[in-house]
Amino acid sequence: MKINGAKAARLAVPALLVALGLTLSSCAGVLSVIEDRLPPPHEVQGGFSFNYYAPSARQVTLAGNFNNWGGTEGGGRYDPAIGPMSDPDGDGIWSIVMPLPPGRYQYKFVIDGGLRWEQDPNNPDVAYEGGFENSIIVVPPSIRYDPKRVTGTVISGEDAAGSSVETTRSSAAQAVEVSFELDVPDAGEVFVAGAFNGWDANADPMTLGDDGLWHATLEIKPGTYEYKFVVDGTWIEDPLNPEFVEDPYGGKNSILTVE
Repeated sequence: MKINGAKAARLAVPALLVALGLTLSSCAGVLSVIEDRLPPPHEVQGGFSFNYYAPSARQVTLAGNFNNWGGTEGGGRYDPAIGPMSDPDGDGIWSIVMPLPPGRYQYKFVIDGGLRWEQDPNNPDVAYEGGFENSIIVVPPSIRYDPKRVTGTVISGEDAAGSSVETTRSSAAQAVEVSFELDVPDAGEVFVAGAFNGWDANADPMTLGDDGLWHATLEIKPGTYEYKFVVDGTWIEDPLNPEFVEDPYGGKNSILTVE
């Protein structure tokens, strides 16, 4: 049977659409497989590795309560220089290694300057903060790397200066009783963490008093320390302490001097 050109074209169009549909379906399937094969955050040499598949993204950053949510904590502005991820081979897989200390952390991936904030599709564990659902990881105490940063804090032996926290002399090993207080009556749990306790987010809990303030009294040896409060998993500076240092992630660390 002879088919004229017009009829052949009409027959070719549906065939082309079917082939195109199969091709797109196949590509989508490949992309899904690639994304599904990415591991959840896991320990590697030097820290915890985070990976996100975004082949069309121009920029991806990692934001969480370990880096002041990309600078937005407390009403701040998102800073794309915080937690930058990289895709050096252009395969669409963006990665970053974070040397997080042991603790419980919430996070999201931020796409193209804050256009989208996405949970980790390869991590089924979630938690809520500020009414938002976020991905969550727990960094165990058994990590084999040396943790360096938390909430934008570079932990080092360097001293800073200044404090507005009440201190009282104690006879125990020349330590000083230091009283902390924080006004967050709706919080579920609050801790004090700083260079004086190894930045352990669970070491020194505060208690809610009848005055509606959270209180803690610690014995700390003389010296100068950086610290923060951990409020329901979120790290914040001391709002009553005017002494602070800028951290490299757009946040602040309060300063305590014990004499």
